[in-house]
Amino acid sequence: MIAKNEEKWLEQCLNSVKEIADEIIIVDTGSADKTKEIAKKFGAKIYDFKWIDDFSAARNESLKHATKDWILVLDADEVIERNDLEKIRDVIESAGDTAGFSLEQRSYLSNYFEGAINNDSDFDSVKKYQFYIPHFLVRIFRNNLGLYFRHKVHELVENSIAEKGMKCKKTDIVLHHFGSVKDEKLISEKAGEYSKIVLKQLQEEPENARYNYQAARMFLGKNDFSSALKHFEKTAKIEPGYKLVFSEIAKIYLKMNNKNRAIEYFKKSIKNSPENPSPANNLAVVYMSIGKFDEAKKILEEMLKKYPENNALRHNYEECLKNIK
Repeated sequence: MIAKNEEKWLEQCLNSVKEIADEIIIVDTGSADKTKEIAKKFGAKIYDFKWIDDFSAARNESLKHATKDWILVLDADEVIERNDLEKIRDVIESAGDTAGFSLEQRSYLSNYFEGAINNDSDFDSVKKYQFYIPHFLVRIFRNNLGLYFRHKVHELVENSIAEKGMKCKKTDIVLHHFGSVKDEKLISEKAGEYSKIVLKQLQEEPENARYNYQAARMFLGKNDFSSALKHFEKTAKIEPGYKLVFSEIAKIYLKMNNKNRAIEYFKKSIKNSPENPSPANNLAVVYMSIGKFDEAKKILEEMLKKYPENNALRHNYEECLKNIK
């Protein structure tokens, strides 16, 4: 774990995993609160590390000190439910030649955000949050294989595992993440720090699709549509299949009330990601918004043949039928 000024969250994090952790390693990047004192109560090994605007550098420093066979990476504002601890033991014991396991990080929200899912968890610590954003991340992996984190921000170990030709498996173990429900001042400060690192990283590698995409998302969060569009377009030029980037461009044109351009880019997104029903679903919604219900109906019927259990497609198809006489 890497940490800085996490006295409010650290204890519940460490409490949630103490019974399965053979050692706890915390790399502190400059805490001025009681973070270290709390860590010491759990017998953690604490190492100071000068912050250099690089999350991977700090993560990799923590890996240097790990002595056990497997590593579980957590943030101080995450917890694992007790029921999932046994699952961690099980996946490790039956790992075979698997090098890493991805966990579902659920980032809880107090208000709806695009892509959020309704939270129906009965876990007491998260019941009060109505929504969460899901994201799978490799957080359990073998030690002593030379694996390391990449990227200065939104760091990943996945690239390192792939480069070595090793296997990862997805699990249903949940990481409950509270980073988005912290004090608004802290969230704002972190967003500012992330923005600085995103731009620094992009400056160092301007032809990197991932870094252009992250810059675009950052500008989108600031409602700077022009800059977001520029970096999404650069992403699409470098790597057309990157994360439905043409759909992201289409959504910006929708925000700019240019539905013709939105249609054009949703069509490009369908062409580049034919296995994903989302672009076609979005295209159908745009057609419905301009009264082209027959076109929408045709698209939705084709998609429902492939994805009959998709709730979004089914809902929009039913809405479409209501408008066709």
